Amino acid sequence: MAICDRVRESRTEGGVFHLRGVRQQVVAKEFPFIPFRLWLFLVLSSPRPGTFPGYVRVIDDRTDKAIFFGKLTLVPTFGDDEKVQANYMPIRCSFPEEASYTVQVWFFQEHGPDVLKGEMPFSVIWEGE
Repeated sequence: MAICDRVRESRTEGGVFHLRGVRQQVVAKEFPFIPFRLWLFLVLSSPRPGTFPGYVRVIDDRTDKAIFFGKLTLVPTFGDDEKVQANYMPIRCSFPEEASYTVQVWFFQEHGPDVLKGEMPFSVIWEGE
């Protein structure tokens, strides 16, 4: 999992992606802060074939509330011979304050609660005067 400024698939080689501005934090001049663009890039794997719809949440660690919710743009689908798949989506949200946040990737369950499959920390830092 990586958060970056841009994701672009190679025009000359399938399955190759160019990530620009990979980051663990972003600096804000004012709040609420709405980044021009942030992308989440994922490399997903599955030991079994199937389709696995899911979603992404960005959680404010201080309040434990979601500030972003979005379904995975490309629904991960794995065949018998396909074990790894890239996926990416824009993260369009407003960060209310300088704080630590957690990006979470969840998958829907037909029976029972949804399953948290991955998470990573992400910080928003205020650029003080």
